[in-house]
Amino acid sequence: MKKSLYLLLPAVFAFNIAGAQALEIDEKLTLRFLKISSTKKTVLINRGGEDGLVVGDHAKFFITAGVVARGVAEKVSPSRSVWSLYRIVDPNEIIQDKVLNLKIASPVKITDDPSRSLKEEVIPGGADTITVEPGTEGTATEDNEVKSINSADQEELNDLGGMSSEEDEVASVKVVTPKKTKPIKTVGGTRSKNMSESASSNANDSSPNTALSWEVWGTLAVNSLTGTSTSNIEGSATESSSAASESLDLTGSVEKYFLTSKNFLKEMSFNLVLHKTTLETGETTKSSIDIFEYGIGANYHFYNPPGSVGKMIGFVNGSIGKGSATSETKTEAVDGTIETTTAKGDTSFYSIGGGAKYQFSGGFGIRGSVEYYNATQEYLFVDSTSTFTIKGPRIQFGVSYRF
Repeated sequence: MKKSLYLLLPAVFAFNIAGAQALEIDEKLTLRFLKISSTKKTVLINRGGEDGLVVGDHAKFFITAGVVARGVAEKVSPSRSVWSLYRIVDPNEIIQDKVLNLKIASPVKITDDPSRSLKEEVIPGGADTITVEPGTEGTATEDNEVKSINSADQEELNDLGGMSSEEDEVASVKVVTPKKTKPIKTVGGTRSKNMSESASSNANDSSPNTALSWEVWGTLAVNSLTGTSTSNIEGSATESSSAASESLDLTGSVEKYFLTSKNFLKEMSFNLVLHKTTLETGETTKSSIDIFEYGIGANYHFYNPPGSVGKMIGFVNGSIGKGSATSETKTEAVDGTIETTTAKGDTSFYSIGGGAKYQFSGGFGIRGSVEYYNATQEYLFVDSTSTFTIKGPRIQFGVSYRF
């Protein structure tokens, strides 16, 4: 009798799994990534045969913003499964404990014309290793949208990884995806490329580089500034305006990115700014102003992640700061001699604008921006004060290096 039960129980279990209804094309599931391999080509999710998944299913993994990756189910147990990702669209979203959606899709087709299909090729599954620590998978809290995992599911982990009974005692279990193959077709006798290798190559060419989180950059500016001067002598104020022509405008910065952050900071960066400007103003009375400023800035990146390589990255930025200014005024006296007056003062500034940057694979990059700049210098004399404000748009171009 006992022997009969030993034979019956596995048969019942296999019947239940085989009898589960498979998902149809375009059916969706909400899931969570439990483990991610180092290359992100193999993932373990908390959905399995109980949810209608079967070995060989193709699916798109997506979030609200769009498709993240496409993969094929390599191993399936009742409550979880291992997937081989052969097309990765956004590597930043493939992270452990990430909650996203799955939509069953048809296998990738090269051609729909059977007469043009000459030979079947194979798509190898991922050969990456996923280390699963029992009891560290965490639990879901949102209306059971994502199933929790606990140590009672240890046997299923062994099933997924092809574990022997001796490995049940090991605290850390490895789930290894075998090199399983799926046939695809070729067109016109030309051998199709291995899709997983092609997707990986494309991802490496333009995917965000999270290892380089510091950047130094410098820019030159083309300005179109106007100046307003206000003098206050013993309570009497006078104001005059003049054009300000820039002769030298240099900006240097050290910028910090947060590329591995899981919140809004991954799109942000903060920087220290050093700014050197030399201006010449006036027509009959010539004045030159030498300004040195320092401050802090914040940047928000859009269009592409800030760590993208080989893609244009849009950003908006703002900065504030202060510094020192030296003004030198040359006045022609009645007798034709030139009198020079020098004054030192304090300056403060703010700027706001936006632009684009482009990162090359070697760490070097280029950038350009357009911003509104406003700086005010205040000079103190024995019986008077003088304030000079310059403001207007400026266009900056420069180079950068990330490390």
